[in-house]
Amino acid sequence: MFKVMAFKRVRLYTEQGIEDKSSHIDAGDWCIVHDEDEHGGWWPVEYPTKAGRKTGWVNSFTGFLCNQNEYGKIGYTVNGYPSATIKSGGCGVCAAINAVGALLGKMVSVQAMRKLAFQSGARVTGGTNMATLLDFAGQRLGFKWKASNDAKVMAEHIKKGGVAICNVAGRGMFSTGGHYVAVIGLLKDGRAVIADSGLYPTKYRASAQRKANVEQRGDLVFAEIKIVDADCIGRNPRYYLLEKK
Repeated sequence: MFKVMAFKRVRLYTEQGIEDKSSHIDAGDWCIVHDEDEHGGWWPVEYPTKAGRKTGWVNSFTGFLCNQNEYGKIGYTVNGYPSATIKSGGCGVCAAINAVGALLGKMVSVQAMRKLAFQSGARVTGGTNMATLLDFAGQRLGFKWKASNDAKVMAEHIKKGGVAICNVAGRGMFSTGGHYVAVIGLLKDGRAVIADSGLYPTKYRASAQRKANVEQRGDLVFAEIKIVDADCIGRNPRYYLLEKK
């Protein structure tokens, strides 16, 4: 089971796999996703309605990601990079939005998180200083965080209801350069549920390494904790662990 924020309208289906045209998940809805059913392929999702929480089914997590690639027209400038945008340098902004959405059930816009990055001084050459952003955003949004370099500590933190932002080193699995992704839950088989803010359609089919180790379901991807950890080697810290205050 894991919690996730919807960033777009999401279609729902019945348990039999028939589209439920009378129901949908709205952008901004905080959802609880239960483990894939025993027949495989369909995931029960609890979502809010005016009449209370209901359950629908999805077989893809399309709509559950704040993706930097959709924001090529929103500037994210810094000294020396006057044309930089969220698309070109804002993976940290989007990773923070994905993490906060999953943790707190708060929809934070790209414009709002971008503003926090600028106000705090977190926007630096090369990307986003995540520690600076989280210190500043945490005070305003209602979360706290700590750093860790231990994958086991990160996994236990997720099991207890926290989320993590992973500081990817660019070893080829999740990126070929510095990058941030958010781990928002764990599946019953122990794999991490990952919101990759730099996702594009062919990313996890681009190499044999990725094909063998990462499963993509719509806008979310799944990978073993050891795979995540291997891609963060050389970063300090490897993990930013967020929890509610």
